[in-house]
Amino acid sequence: MQIFRYVEQGAIDFLWISATNPAVSMPQLGRIRDILAKDKLFLVVQDLYMTETAQYADVVLPAAGWGEKTGTFTNVDRTVHLSDQAVEPPGQARSDLDIFLEYGRRMNFTTQGGEPLLPWQNAGEVFAAWRECTRGRPVDYTGISYEGLRAASGIQWPCSEERPGGTLRLYTDGLFPTNPDRCETFGHDLLTGATVGEQAYRAMAPGGRAIFKTAPYTPPHEEPDAQFPLRFTTGRTVYQFHTRTKTARTPQLNAAAPHVWVELSSVDAQSLDVREGDEVSVRSRRGHLVAQAKISDIRPGTVFAPFHYGYWDAGGEPGDAPTAANELTLTEWDPVSKQPVFKNAAVVVERASTPSRRVEP
Repeated sequence: MQIFRYVEQGAIDFLWISATNPAVSMPQLGRIRDILAKDKLFLVVQDLYMTETAQYADVVLPAAGWGEKTGTFTNVDRTVHLSDQAVEPPGQARSDLDIFLEYGRRMNFTTQGGEPLLPWQNAGEVFAAWRECTRGRPVDYTGISYEGLRAASGIQWPCSEERPGGTLRLYTDGLFPTNPDRCETFGHDLLTGATVGEQAYRAMAPGGRAIFKTAPYTPPHEEPDAQFPLRFTTGRTVYQFHTRTKTARTPQLNAAAPHVWVELSSVDAQSLDVREGDEVSVRSRRGHLVAQAKISDIRPGTVFAPFHYGYWDAGGEPGDAPTAANELTLTEWDPVSKQPVFKNAAVVVERASTPSRRVEP
């Protein structure tokens, strides 16, 4: 969110986007489109497909998919896996690593001693360098190697000779890495995002204790009112992932959820004279969405839409028949995590047409 704000202000004029699709996933999409289309912005997009974002790019770099490159990934339970290349990437596509290394070579990035800044030749060498970066840190990969990963179905960091399969649980001794002399940060105020100073942190005498933070409830900055009486929230469906750049190309998944929908409570649907399958228009102060209505047991006063659906496969421009939920959301983010706020926006819903209604006998 902050990066796009800097682009909007003109502080950034070269932006490289890799493996994400902000032209669908970011809030207030009209604003994001304007930012991506800025004349003074040089935009590079590195992705598998010609996404909505890639259509704004000055340069598109075709990237290899997971089965077309070698590398590691780590699950949320700290399990590290190695994915070996299975097939060659198509056409001019190259792995992300090869693209970055080639960019570094062409830009002649060097150390102060004149050596290549990016000296690696393959993913294994990069993993070895990453291992050294983690040595002695809370996230320590130094006991893990490609050879060990190929011999196992996954290894949880930290790993050692005593625990070659990794560590199942951390902090079983009740001691956490909260010692002030070891911390890289002393935390933030949850409401303002302001950093906590070292003196205030030491005053808590955290040494080894886990720290749980809470904050008082603060209402959203935009609440329903007479003009926009309903609360809009976005989320996911199990059949689609992110902005559908891959799942929409999987016939079984796309057939299960091929189109965006708007979910209404039966109470709200009755008051709006909306039935299941009716086409409705949802408007906020920033944009609108057109989709079929689903009637469910959602809380009255709340409107839900999945955020996955964009325009690359819609056959038109966003203004023709907007299907992206983030046309409606607002530019606001959490002050600590910097994550966008997608769960609160004020909207009004109107029945647009009734394509699925049947004539009563």
